[in-house]
Amino acid sequence: MIRVRIPGKLCVQIRSGERGKGKGMTPTPRLGQTGHSSQKLLAPLLLLLLLNVVAAVSGDSPVPVSGFLGEQVVLPCTYKGNVPVSDLLVIWRTEKEEILYEFVDGNDDLAQQDPRFRNRANLFKGQLEQGNWSVLISDLRETDQDVYQCWIQKRVGVLFYSEQSDSVDLSVKGPGVTTRARVGLGIGIAAVFVVGIVGYIVLKRQRRKQNLHKMAALNGDPLREVTMHQDGAAGEQNLLGNGAAQH
Repeated sequence: MIRVRIPGKLCVQIRSGERGKGKGMTPTPRLGQTGHSSQKLLAPLLLLLLLNVVAAVSGDSPVPVSGFLGEQVVLPCTYKGNVPVSDLLVIWRTEKEEILYEFVDGNDDLAQQDPRFRNRANLFKGQLEQGNWSVLISDLRETDQDVYQCWIQKRVGVLFYSEQSDSVDLSVKGPGVTTRARVGLGIGIAAVFVVGIVGYIVLKRQRRKQNLHKMAALNGDPLREVTMHQDGAAGEQNLLGNGAAQH
């Protein structure tokens, strides 16, 4: 490599391939190798992202439950701990924090129950000690379609600490009822679609770069990169040549 300083504010750097054994110049392999290695790394990263999306959707998705208009439906919730019923606070609520049912200190506490659930929701009182905190909804309505959360907390002194949280996605079927789409499934499909599009675009660009490098190699033209910037003092011009310095 020969470095020549030329007075002025314009700096031009020209990188060319290393000199071959024969006549002419051969393209530097670095850029092509970089694109190839990037493509190798991209596939595992996209696969990992896709697996994380699927795991997140499947792992956190509410339990799907469906019922028929005007009938009864059970929203399941099983407590896996061993805290006595008298030391538990159990709240059934919607995503909008509308109270479906509340149980505390061994008794019902329906003071904050949403009016639309009045006299339509009940626990299985005889099975609470066995951990069955499922709730029964009667006279099912279209407006009952929602994601419900069974939130169980245990008493420690005068405070309650979260023990468990389960979600149930309720859909209602019947004449003239529009079934709400599953939230988790919709997010999962959208995420997979986005990941696929991004991966396709990136891979397409990588292949295009590789094809350009191959064409340059076949034509016998060196790959060059020219950078121009303002220096304020002097300009530098880096050349790869035949070993002779130019002034």
